[in-house]
Amino acid sequence: MECGLARGAPWRVCDRGTRLASTGGNMDKLTPPITSPNAARGSVMVAVIGTLILLGVLAAAIQKQFGASSSSMVTENRTDSAGYAASSGLAFAAVQKDSALAAMHTAGATTYTLGTGLTFTLTVGAKNTGTGKYPVTVVGTSSPGTGLEANAYMSASITPAASSNTNTGGVSDYVMSTGGTAKVAGYVAGDVLADTVTLQGGSTVAGSLTTTSTTTPLVISGGVTVGGTGEVICSNSSITVSGGSQVVNGTLYSQGDVTIDGGATVNGDIYAKGSVTVSGGSTVNGNIHSQASVSLTSAKIGSSTVKRYIYAGGTVTATGGSTIYVDIHSQTNIALQNITVYGNMYAKTGVTTDKNKTKFTGNTYTNPTAPTAPVACATYTAPTAPIFTATTTLPSNGDILLSAGNHYYKSFTRSNWTRYCLDVSSGDINIFVSGDAKITGEIYIKTASSNNCYTNRMSNINEAYASEAAKVFLYTGGEFTLSGGTNWFGTVLANGNIQPAGGSSIIGSLHSINGSVNPNSSWYEIKYVKSNYLSSH
Repeated sequence: MECGLARGAPWRVCDRGTRLASTGGNMDKLTPPITSPNAARGSVMVAVIGTLILLGVLAAAIQKQFGASSSSMVTENRTDSAGYAASSGLAFAAVQKDSALAAMHTAGATTYTLGTGLTFTLTVGAKNTGTGKYPVTVVGTSSPGTGLEANAYMSASITPAASSNTNTGGVSDYVMSTGGTAKVAGYVAGDVLADTVTLQGGSTVAGSLTTTSTTTPLVISGGVTVGGTGEVICSNSSITVSGGSQVVNGTLYSQGDVTIDGGATVNGDIYAKGSVTVSGGSTVNGNIHSQASVSLTSAKIGSSTVKRYIYAGGTVTATGGSTIYVDIHSQTNIALQNITVYGNMYAKTGVTTDKNKTKFTGNTYTNPTAPTAPVACATYTAPTAPIFTATTTLPSNGDILLSAGNHYYKSFTRSNWTRYCLDVSSGDINIFVSGDAKITGEIYIKTASSNNCYTNRMSNINEAYASEAAKVFLYTGGEFTLSGGTNWFGTVLANGNIQPAGGSSIIGSLHSINGSVNPNSSWYEIKYVKSNYLSSH
């Protein structure tokens, strides 16, 4: 049937079932049943958007917000309803935060009901950590399952809605950053950015982890846990996850090889410029993309309820006696030996099997899908050191009380036990030190609800007034050191090394311009709070 333009819309109208050049598939097959638990999420937002659609408002608004999105339409009765439904899907995705979009990516295609006879099916792709955006496609449907069914297809790149830690404001978005080495020993709640990162056994990073070195691999081993929902583990070199009990939660991006062994678990997709090797009883709860080869030996991927996918530029080898649930795509060949595979094989030059020891249930094709390349990791740009003149010398004895305003010291060092009161009740405290800073003693926080300076003694990272740490900033032109048993409240920017003490609790963030963070591998805990000062300088 001849196609024409829908009334007032940028998409085209054709017969139901017409194939779309942009997808290469039949629109009837792009709408899955409503089975995902994500269909229940954001129901209030969907209802609001549905109301707006019925008023015909979103069609115009969405064109302004997503001027670069692509769209096409298949419908029989030439109504605009399916287009409005697709527009609502993009609008719904546009108000989601990073963690929600990451969860939608994991869930896959999900159908949302706007009202009687009106739905949209939303598919969120993997986040591009270079741009910070998610590729989103939507199929809007009116009168689904009837002879009057019409479908509209739209796509766009969505920037997550603003949250407290979106890594768009330089080092202020990180709990720890340095152009040198960051040593993690203990519990770190927040994102880490460094040239190289070392992880002490048993440590936890509850956030993203990025290393910028092109020569030093990122090694996660020894019972370390890294990541979380929507988090990213990114290396400009190779990534190795090994050692038995460690768990990585999030998407892995490697500009080199990825090796998963020793019973490790990766809960997320893997993208590698080099090869991907999974062995030793390790588990990958995600898909694998390799620009080179993929090797599975006694590996676990997929389940009887969740199929996974492997995409490789080279050979894919699977062996070791395990059972995997996966579709495999290779731009060359696939070799199966002593393994049970539930899935289809796609290989340009064929599939070889050991028939006596291999069980393969599925079909074989010669049109594999190419792997997706890993995105570039975030880059480190050293913050600019503040310029100031300091003439004040810190008193050698007595309590130290700092109120709102700027404070300038030649040195901020105490060796004797001291009580420090940070009075943030009336504003931000900025401390500028031309020399070294060494904190020894107890930290007290006076807030607007405190009666005096010494009511709130900081003892751990979960203090009720933790958000007030945004108001405290300390810069030192030398090194920053915490004595044993001393905590810290606020952000530190040091020209040299930053050395927490064993057992320290820190609320805020740590940033070294020309040194390292925790070079002595002290065991401590830190919780991220974004700095007011670094966010505006």
